[in-house]
Amino acid sequence: MEHQQYLEQNRALWDHWASLHPQSAFYNNASFIEHQQSLHSIERNVLPNLKGKSVLHLQCHFGQDTISLATLGASRVVGLDFSPEAIQQAEKLNTACGTQVTFVESDVLQILPHLENTFDVVFASYGVVGWHPSAKAWMDAAFAYLKPGGSLVLVDFHPVLWILDEEFKEIKYPYFNTGVIIEDRAGSYAAPEADQMVNYTWNHSISDLILPIVDHPERSLTFFGESDWSPYALFEHTEKAPGQFQIKGKEGFFPLVYAIRARKEIA
Repeated sequence: MEHQQYLEQNRALWDHWASLHPQSAFYNNASFIEHQQSLHSIERNVLPNLKGKSVLHLQCHFGQDTISLATLGASRVVGLDFSPEAIQQAEKLNTACGTQVTFVESDVLQILPHLENTFDVVFASYGVVGWHPSAKAWMDAAFAYLKPGGSLVLVDFHPVLWILDEEFKEIKYPYFNTGVIIEDRAGSYAAPEADQMVNYTWNHSISDLILPIVDHPERSLTFFGESDWSPYALFEHTEKAPGQFQIKGKEGFFPLVYAIRARKEIA
């Protein structure tokens, strides 16, 4: 199967999920509209001061985190996602919140020329790079949108987590990217009623993520961190502290989340 077919089937999956997620308890949209903040401490601690900054949010889904970036004081915020249903839902949420965020439908790897070199910060979080076969291609696209001197902030589930089975108990998948992983499942992380559909993902090691930064003369890694807890309870869990979830029986054994901040150097 060609990459375009993977892309199209993953888009159909995310269109379906985006039609359900705004009504889910997981996202609790009513509460979000009231408070307009969904970012967790892991992301907020890595983000720079956004006041007066332009921010691009890659793979924004239906826009809660995108709107949250505006709430933190960014002067211009753009959310980008390849799902037309997600963009439609994001625009509805934007109207409900009374915010002035712009949403754009586009595949993250198809760089939009009119947005190149225009953002102070490019942000993405949780379940993003693994939907693409090449971490380098993802990094190249993210850096293309940054102004010289701008920062990329990426927070995602740690690749060690993805080697485990669906119950997060046994090792099932390789740590390294050995090709596409095909899953046929019913339900989503937020909507158990979602239809049974096939999705295509790829595992990326930490070196896959770091080397496109440190091997490039116009990029520098300014922060890398790992956390032994996740802000999401995606497994049979215990809590290290309120909202800091660990895998039950494997607390502290391995990292669940990583955070990267990198800079596009001024030539």
